[in-house]
Amino acid sequence: MAQSRTRTTSLALISLLTLPVHAALAQAELPEIVISAHQIPLEVGKVGSSVTVLRGEELRARGLATAADALRYVPGVTVQASGNGGTFTQVRIRGSEGNEVQVLIDGVPAARLDAGDFDWADFITDDIDRIEVVRGPQSGLYGANAHAGVISIITKSGRGLARPEVTGRIEGGTRDSHRESLSVRGAAGPLYGAFTVQNRETRGYNIARTGSERDGNRALILTGKGGFDAGNLNVEASVRHVDRIVQFDPELTIPIPDAFARDRFRSTQGRVAATHAAFDGRFVQRIGASWLDQYYNDLIPAFGGAFMTQSESLNADYKGTVKFDTRAFGGELHSLTVVLDQTREHYRNNFGADARRTRHGVAGEHIIEFAGGLTLSGALRHDLNDAFEDVTTWRVTAAQTIAPTATTLHASAGKGVTNPNFPDQFGFFPGFTPNPNLLPESSVGWDAGFEQRWLGGSVVTDVTYFSADFRNKIELMGGTVVNLSGVSPRRGVEVAVKIVPHDSIILDASYTYTDSKLSNGMTAIRRPRHSASANATIFSADRRGRAAVGVVYNGSRQDGDTFFIPGRVDLPGYTIVNAMLSYDLTPHATAYLRAENVFDAQYEEIFSYRAPGFTAYAGLTVKLGDK
Repeated sequence: MAQSRTRTTSLALISLLTLPVHAALAQAELPEIVISAHQIPLEVGKVGSSVTVLRGEELRARGLATAADALRYVPGVTVQASGNGGTFTQVRIRGSEGNEVQVLIDGVPAARLDAGDFDWADFITDDIDRIEVVRGPQSGLYGANAHAGVISIITKSGRGLARPEVTGRIEGGTRDSHRESLSVRGAAGPLYGAFTVQNRETRGYNIARTGSERDGNRALILTGKGGFDAGNLNVEASVRHVDRIVQFDPELTIPIPDAFARDRFRSTQGRVAATHAAFDGRFVQRIGASWLDQYYNDLIPAFGGAFMTQSESLNADYKGTVKFDTRAFGGELHSLTVVLDQTREHYRNNFGADARRTRHGVAGEHIIEFAGGLTLSGALRHDLNDAFEDVTTWRVTAAQTIAPTATTLHASAGKGVTNPNFPDQFGFFPGFTPNPNLLPESSVGWDAGFEQRWLGGSVVTDVTYFSADFRNKIELMGGTVVNLSGVSPRRGVEVAVKIVPHDSIILDASYTYTDSKLSNGMTAIRRPRHSASANATIFSADRRGRAAVGVVYNGSRQDGDTFFIPGRVDLPGYTIVNAMLSYDLTPHATAYLRAENVFDAQYEEIFSYRAPGFTAYAGLTVKLGDK
């Protein structure tokens, strides 16, 4: 799994998967860059926020088919799927709600406008270059819904490749499951580009506790990215299209079996941006525009019909960064960034709701890098909203590297906000009363921790404590939604460790304690107090064979107090084991066997939705062309 501070932990893992350990540790000494933790890319040792970086190659080498599967191994992150793979899947950070996590795909905010959260059901890993998970309030950088953290996904690009690369996969497994993908990327002079097509399909199993019908799903994903470099100018465009059909059973206290409910989802997003650097990179400007178009059609016969939504979002943004030096404390590098952006949103459903919202944002960040290993940052943002009150948010961070002891201290604090979603403000379905007077949810949170390297970096540990107090929580009450009074506290600890005892063995593990309460003192639903994960990767002597085993544990938690489940129900804890065996048949072809839930654990992540039992897959990947 990936470790919480990324340095020689998760970020070095892909190097360790392909190199002898001494070469991998040397590679880990090179400065690693984090893209999403500040307004500008910054070396990981200078980042004060808790951040994890996952490499796409690492995820695929470990047999992790989806981004949601990978996020289960990240400290402070919990994942809940409503049954079979491909069904609605929600990700929480540090006990948050799903809509309190900002999800960016190639810089495009990708959350659903009808609910404010992102559905992770169909994010297959074959087009992923990297995932960055930044924990803690990030609204001072990204505005609303970056409340408890940001997950930024960057897809493949052909930029910098010496020759074209073609990668293909074919996989089949139990429950009539199959997955195929093809990725082509390359560069020619100043031009570069990448295109990936992915398909996943399964007949599934019966998700409900009773009944016999199989709840299958199919997802088709197309991604493309291209651009050119002309001197100090880079222009890049990206597009992503998802078409998914999922069968599922509705969430009820007493589930209705064989309901033949079906969800149809289509989403298209794109972005184009131009970046210009001047004065040896001391003055960098970027101007960009993005769009997101989403369509949902939930056919639920048990509820008497279909629920359809159509939503669009258009965004324009400008970012300018100036870097300069001072010598007040022995030599400091300053980075000043200004951001201006505008977002226009349009939402409608088949019950008559038709609403538009506009937001204008202005933000700034100041980063100071001191000669003694100390880095400080401060960010401030103001959002002007036409549908509810304006909001000002902030964030400060500090990171101190102590070279003689191989210690890094890190801390951050900030204010986060979550905007009301469209159905809450303007209408959901008959019998529900919208509340146009809702206020944004808000919180002030902080974290602090330290990373310690031992035995020359072969052992790395990290411990982080986090705390946040949420106000104006939006909750369902009596057929409508209201802002609750009082404070909803969240506290916890994240622990991560990585050990490389030999050049053929990699071990890593994490543990998270989360105490997430509502303002009435009750524990928030679907948040396990204890969660943990562990990974072991073992290589053959010739490095052609690889075995990987992953373990995920989530403790007991409660569910309920929702529109469909009045009251509380208890869900027991569970442990699942995943494994993968792979062998390089040639330098360009790898055969593998992988299994999920090896010991066929029976559990539910969401009440009345049975999680998948044992599943097994066999596959072949082929890669032609290298750097």
